[in-house]
Amino acid sequence: MHKTPFIRPLIRKTALAAIGLALSAAALAQDKPVVKILVGFPPGTGNDNLARMYGEALSDAIGVSTVIENKPGAGGLIATQALKQASPQSNSLLFTLDHQVVMLPLITKNPGFDVKKDMVPVGRIVNFFTCLVVPGNSPVKDLPGYIESVRKSPTQGNVGIPAPGSQPHFLTYVLGQKYNLDLTAVPYRGWAPAVVDLVGGSLPAGIGPCNDLNEYKKAGKLRVLAVASDKRYWAMPDVPTFGEFGFKMPADSFIGVYAAANLKPELLKQITDATRKMFDSPKTVAKFASTQMEPAYAGPDELRAIVEKNTEFWGEQVRKSNFQAQ
Repeated sequence: MHKTPFIRPLIRKTALAAIGLALSAAALAQDKPVVKILVGFPPGTGNDNLARMYGEALSDAIGVSTVIENKPGAGGLIATQALKQASPQSNSLLFTLDHQVVMLPLITKNPGFDVKKDMVPVGRIVNFFTCLVVPGNSPVKDLPGYIESVRKSPTQGNVGIPAPGSQPHFLTYVLGQKYNLDLTAVPYRGWAPAVVDLVGGSLPAGIGPCNDLNEYKKAGKLRVLAVASDKRYWAMPDVPTFGEFGFKMPADSFIGVYAAANLKPELLKQITDATRKMFDSPKTVAKFASTQMEPAYAGPDELRAIVEKNTEFWGEQVRKSNFQAQ
């Protein structure tokens, strides 16, 4: 069938309109800022999962596209260095464990970044807690029982930790100093393989993140003796804190957000305000809590003060323990 003369212009106009709409959509997409969120650990880890939740909430709040860029390695050092090296155009954030901004500058000779100069605090997202744990079939029932078992058998003083130079490493030192025990921190490549050995009974004790232990505790495969916190961990209300045994230390570990120092001021303000407002949304807070960590917003000034306080305390433990910076 032949097209009549008046249909051809109509088809042409329709096609041009469709092209125009496509070009407009592409232009709008290009105008939408992209924010890169650096994560120092592999996909699928608790830190990574939480970063993706945060990125989604940030996109919804201020209309940016967020891209998670995993840069695992060296306990988060690679990702932290990448934040310093980020270009202004990359709009880079770092979703960071406290280890990256507190411990790495203390245990590394040349970390390649300065927390105060190269990065700007945006906010704390969650607290997470560190636990002293023994196998479920261990005769040890509580912290005093553990101390007594080490006095009787020094091999019970081998304590698995996620990594050398981590807070669990120096918590092992603090524990040994308080009770005059010879405890040995046994570094693993992450907390997961240490948990495997704890469940299997080949490791007498461990110190590491509590949020990875809940299911094992419920199943009776692990026994948690104490939580490094000023208050009891909501998911383990039956477990006493180290504070209840007389320890005085900044206990809660955290995950927070830092921005590159060269992030545009107006975008930094948008991100900082949006991060604060996330905690007004019960739905977002519930998502954060689903990680078994505790949603606990702290603004830029408070986060800066927390890091300074923790750096002072753990720096003293690093010096007293004669840890050799790498």
